[in-house]
Amino acid sequence: MTIDPALSPEQVAALSREILLCQRLLRKLWADDSRREVFARRRSCYRILYAIPLGVPVPIDWAPAPHPQASR
Repeated sequence: MTIDPALSPEQVAALSREILLCQRLLRKLWADDSRREVFARRRSCYRILYAIPLGVPVPIDWAPAPHPQASR
């Protein structure tokens, strides 16, 4: 998959930072509802970054970071 050419380099950098922030949050959050919200935000960032329409299934692995309780 390629990054959407319509995005500026600043937008790509901002989306990448947001995705990394979501990854860090998923490693620390315990509550399932909070993890779902962060996971949805990360998924939205990926969709914007790669210009993926909502109705299209995404062929990449978006598995969230392991739950903090399970990763110990």
